[in-house]
Amino acid sequence: MDYNNSLEDLYDFLEVNQKASKEVIDASFRALKIKYHPDNKRTGNERKLQKISEAYNVLSDHAELARYEDTHNNLNGKVIGEYRILSRIAEGGFGRTYKAEHLLTKEFACIKDCSNISPEMEEILIEEARAMWNLRHYSVPAVRNMIRLPNRSLALVMSYIPGPTLMEIIEKQNKLKVRLDPEHVAWITERVLNALRYIHYNGVLHGDLKPHNIIVEPDKHMASIVDFGFSKIRSESGDGNKGYTEFFSAPEIIAGRDAIPQSDFFSLGMTMIFALTGDVDRMRSKQIPKDTPEPMKVFISRLIVRDPLSRPIWPKKQNETDLWDEFMKVREESFGRRRSGLKEIPGFEK
Repeated sequence: MDYNNSLEDLYDFLEVNQKASKEVIDASFRALKIKYHPDNKRTGNERKLQKISEAYNVLSDHAELARYEDTHNNLNGKVIGEYRILSRIAEGGFGRTYKAEHLLTKEFACIKDCSNISPEMEEILIEEARAMWNLRHYSVPAVRNMIRLPNRSLALVMSYIPGPTLMEIIEKQNKLKVRLDPEHVAWITERVLNALRYIHYNGVLHGDLKPHNIIVEPDKHMASIVDFGFSKIRSESGDGNKGYTEFFSAPEIIAGRDAIPQSDFFSLGMTMIFALTGDVDRMRSKQIPKDTPEPMKVFISRLIVRDPLSRPIWPKKQNETDLWDEFMKVREESFGRRRSGLKEIPGFEK
């Protein structure tokens, strides 16, 4: 395959756009193969047929397409709108996520390329972005813009939050052969609950809460939730953390029902168990470590019951005690204080 051709060229050779489904690509290839076959005396063109065949071989093969995209869709150093792409942060089911810098302010931003969703899902993406547009909370990244990338995919521009994910912290603890201190799990949980309370009261659900979607700033004892609000959007890619997602997802989500606030509570409870154990099997069997303070055990157990209507709910009146208030009391009962004193996480010392 000629790697000097752009990805756009490949789609042009097959006379389809970059959002064409596999069925459309297949149909176009069959029609063009007949049209440009050398046996066709009127339109036969062997050189063009070769280009079409090479393009089809890439676009119809997931692994080959991924390699080709890595060659041609590397945005590092490129200017997208008002932002210069600095580096790739991650790659998952939706597409690639990049760290970028605003050309004028030099402030960092996070650009999420949603290239692995279908045109039908784009409408839902836009609706979800609209729902999150005016959210402002210190544990929630702000949506700053939505733009079209050169590959015609939609991209969300969001505020950049530095720090490892909770998953990366847990993996580091496992390498050090230690478990995350329950008090660290407590302050991270408190920050996440605060963020959930804010987005839930504003009509937004997370829908995919797990350690991969919690960014922690160990030195500041801050935690933020990311990739929220997109549970309705299906990815066309087989990549991502689908196995982990199933471990943390509430039973009603796995059964195909719509998410409700209690679904996020279940995922939070499972995340807490995984953070406390660092072990997928123990988390999956809902084994809370015996040395976990009893108030925390009781709190987690309330979150992970199978029946969503038996889990806690936010009060309808804001002056009533809610789940966040309850957990602050749990912290005090468990550790004798509501603040952790910024004690350091092993492996993430200043």
